[in-house]
Amino acid sequence: MADNVCDLVLDGNVAACLLQHIFVPDITLAKIRCEACDCTNGVGSLALYAAPMGAVLKCADCESVLMRAVDTPHGLWLEMRGARYLKFRPRRPPSAAYCSTENFESMGAAG
Repeated sequence: MADNVCDLVLDGNVAACLLQHIFVPDITLAKIRCEACDCTNGVGSLALYAAPMGAVLKCADCESVLMRAVDTPHGLWLEMRGARYLKFRPRRPPSAAYCSTENFESMGAAG
């Protein structure tokens, strides 16, 4: 256990391993909760408003905007201001390795 909170603060790149596991699963099976109406739906059930500049996904219950996604020459952008959370079901049992500060420290030292 760290003696000082500063010992727990690491570079954001250290979270890459965890984030890769979050964003790899099938997004259509993920659950998303609407900030406006507090309903939870599968991402695959959201209404999509597509245009050449990107996509807008709206809540299946109240039609509030949950996500905006665009592909620009400057990068891929995802804005989720209308969502409380996006939840994925792991394909495997959850691992405590992601929560281990030793694991994060070793990942930070490697980069």
